[in-house]
Amino acid sequence: MCKAKNKINEKDLLKFLKFSYFGDLSNPIHAASKRAYRDMNRTIRFNELSTDEIRLELREKVNNVFENEIKKLIGNNITNQKEFDAWHCDVCKMIKSFYLNEGIEFTYGQAQKWINMTIKYLYILKEYSFDNVLKYLHIPVDNYIFDAVEKELEIDRPKEAWSRWDNYDEYLKYQKDIREKIEKDRNIDVPPLLWEFKNWLEVAKANNNNN
Repeated sequence: MCKAKNKINEKDLLKFLKFSYFGDLSNPIHAASKRAYRDMNRTIRFNELSTDEIRLELREKVNNVFENEIKKLIGNNITNQKEFDAWHCDVCKMIKSFYLNEGIEFTYGQAQKWINMTIKYLYILKEYSFDNVLKYLHIPVDNYIFDAVEKELEIDRPKEAWSRWDNYDEYLKYQKDIREKIEKDRNIDVPPLLWEFKNWLEVAKANNNNN
């Protein structure tokens, strides 16, 4: 038997891995958003009126926002950090408003996790290019990042849990502090999001080995 026939096609393998993690990728933004939602939804305090139908409608509203806003993001409409930060704040406010209108508490910490992880997943999938804004993108903030930032960048860990963080100015200051530390460190020559890839993984592996 020909040995070549026993080899797994790398493209097929990658497709399998992507489908296993993200599901149907016919709409990459929705697929990335769905996965990002799963990363943070356990922190949402739904009320007794939050039916499955309402929860689905809320996710679809957010998906539609991402569909419009992420396409703006990669369309060369953002030219500096200030513009990206304003864009990011507006998107977080929209997500919050959807949930608050249904009487569901939703914080900036949860909103940033959703949008930042969606962008991160889209970057991984290589479905869209973020080259024009890569240096402006925010790091998805969670407990692993709190640990990594405190250890590697010597920035104090916020006192409040990331999912309860509801002061956008404090969140933005944390992002700015991270960016400034990275830019000043001559041993780091990557944008914040790419720094996050490596350091989040290191903390995740360490935590996994300790369990």
